[in-house]
Amino acid sequence: MRKVDHDSRREEVAEAAARLIASKGLEALTTRALAKSLGCSIGVLSHYFSSKEEIVIAAFRWADQRIDLRMQEASIQQDNLSLDQFFPIIKAGLPLDEESDLEWRVRLNLHTFALTHNDSLQAELEKNTQNRELMQGMITSLQAQGELRDDVSAEDITNIAFDLVIGMAKNLVMRPFNEREERSAYLFRMIEQLRPEKRRPDAASA
Repeated sequence: MRKVDHDSRREEVAEAAARLIASKGLEALTTRALAKSLGCSIGVLSHYFSSKEEIVIAAFRWADQRIDLRMQEASIQQDNLSLDQFFPIIKAGLPLDEESDLEWRVRLNLHTFALTHNDSLQAELEKNTQNRELMQGMITSLQAQGELRDDVSAEDITNIAFDLVIGMAKNLVMRPFNEREERSAYLFRMIEQLRPEKRRPDAASA
């Protein structure tokens, strides 16, 4: 029971750190500010995390888990995945509302922090590898079902889409929410161009 309480408290600290990072930036994440937001003493925090970097990594994982959950909710079994069903999965990973905006602000703050903090860099690289492998599995499945052209490798499509999503997310968080849907539309138009001609809506109606 004590282990459950400890894990629950760590999660609470990670969430508070994530919200502080998202709203005020990584430089605002001090043990004093974090303790104040949680209504506890600085000494209490040391029971759960031994360094600021540990807290940053926990905040990053908290944000990532929320993004992962949203993408999982938008997905179905890969064996039955169609290109039309792939679009909502990608969309779920973009900062298009307040919740996903918060999560991406945590991620983007970590990108800079990770350049000079090795543990954070390794945590981010590990997560990127997992996400690329997951996306490549879906793209390979789409190609096997004839939903995507196969004259471009699944690896290349994955790398292009993955890097576009990260770059797009960085640009989207700087724009008002009411502009983000329209601003992100080109990504889906680009993916649509990878649909085999015989599978395109205009071909079906011709």
